[in-house]
Amino acid sequence: MKLTAENIKNHYLILIIKLSILSLFIFSLVRGKIETSVYWNFVAETGNGFENYMNVLKETSFFRPAIILLVPLIGIFINKKIGWILIQSYFYFLITNLTFSATYIDLTDNTLILLNITGFLLLLLIIILMNKKKISNLIYGIEKTQLISKNVIASIIGMSITIVLALIKVDGI
Repeated sequence: MKLTAENIKNHYLILIIKLSILSLFIFSLVRGKIETSVYWNFVAETGNGFENYMNVLKETSFFRPAIILLVPLIGIFINKKIGWILIQSYFYFLITNLTFSATYIDLTDNTLILLNITGFLLLLLIIILMNKKKISNLIYGIEKTQLISKNVIASIIGMSITIVLALIKVDGI
């Protein structure tokens, strides 16, 4: 592939997306660790043993965002079709999660409505950018004829994660 200004621009787009996923993963791990430390202060558990972490994983959801972010994190290191699907599935997960949570919004809270619409449009923009030929075909090797089927697979994975999380919240697990 010839290195042109257009190719560099497209590589920056995917690099920004990948770095944002990596940053979110690191942030969620640090946040989970901080919340675990606070939790241990309240339940009077001491130490950083493996058993204590397993108890925290069973009893709380501090590390749930980091576990969910493992899906696109694996995808950022694979520059093949499966990597693209894993990254896209995360954005579809965010859209479906945002849509489901938007059903509980108070319709008189204009700020919250505007924030949800902005988030939805931003996620939609990222999905559109990932579907551009310059990213999907040149970087990940996905032909234009395969884009619909790959998007369907990614959306099914993203929606499945949302449904599983909704069921976990309902069951109280």
